[in-house]
Amino acid sequence: MKTQWVKSLRPGLQVASNFGVFELGLAKNKNGAKYLRATLGDRTGMIEARVWDSALAENLSRGISPGDVAIIGGTVVEFNGLQINVETCTKTDRSQVDLDDYRPCCEQDTGVMLARFTAITGQVGDPSLRALLEAVFTLDLLPRFTRATAARVIHHAYSGGLLEHTLEVLEYCLKILEIQGALLNPDMLLTGAALHDIGKLWEYDQADLAFQRTDAGRLLGGHVILGRDFIRQCLATITGFPGPLALHLEHLVLSHHGQRDWGAVEEPHTLEAIALHQADLLSARLNQAAGVLRSQPSSSPWTQYDRHLGRSLYAPDRADEEAPPR
Repeated sequence: MKTQWVKSLRPGLQVASNFGVFELGLAKNKNGAKYLRATLGDRTGMIEARVWDSALAENLSRGISPGDVAIIGGTVVEFNGLQINVETCTKTDRSQVDLDDYRPCCEQDTGVMLARFTAITGQVGDPSLRALLEAVFTLDLLPRFTRATAARVIHHAYSGGLLEHTLEVLEYCLKILEIQGALLNPDMLLTGAALHDIGKLWEYDQADLAFQRTDAGRLLGGHVILGRDFIRQCLATITGFPGPLALHLEHLVLSHHGQRDWGAVEEPHTLEAIALHQADLLSARLNQAAGVLRSQPSSSPWTQYDRHLGRSLYAPDRADEEAPPR
């Protein structure tokens, strides 16, 4: 059941449709009465929801949890943006739905992106690095890689986001090679770009609606360490893989965040590591900023302050729309 998408909701509309439940919590109004606050979503967007009936709010807080899919009945209202006043809520069997209908998904065609990813990694000429890429991106792993998220919140935080981000980093690396390629080992840079975030397959529960972090992701240093460990497992299957090549590749993975307070195990110490970090940062920051602009109404050229970016954003196109006629 999915008859109404978030992007189609308008004030006054009666809702009766499945939505993913992303956040849920009881609160009290100024009179002390309990109500339920929720964030609902599907592949087209997110919307706030409220259950004002105290008894229903308490019942639902015990019967529904973040990560569930539920049939929501209610009315769409305008209150600091769109909001659903929920009157009924019934939990849905998740095994009967496609989770990618109820969580954010990449807007690009993943099949087209995967073909481009394969074409770029196919440019790697070093036989050892080619063998490693083949050992990593097996027919079993590729479907998971294609649908995985790159994050929970900050950038490329949707199904297909890991592939999209990895492809963007590869494309930026190609541009770097085009401009300053004489300084760099192209096979090492492209291999590092393809593998730098592979650990996110295990940092996040890719089968979870909200992509919660796994125990391994929380306890073992996140995707940087998990990715390095997985690459080591694959390296162990390749006879005669050169030690210096493996060391350099591990350094690219461990240093791609650039700074220790950003999650890097070590700061970049090779030209390829520096180039990879800058490509990774550019892809992440632009996607992050674009998400902030999309998530806020266009009534002002300025967005609200975003704590992750540490600033508000200014959109000149919005300013043009708001500018008075001369």
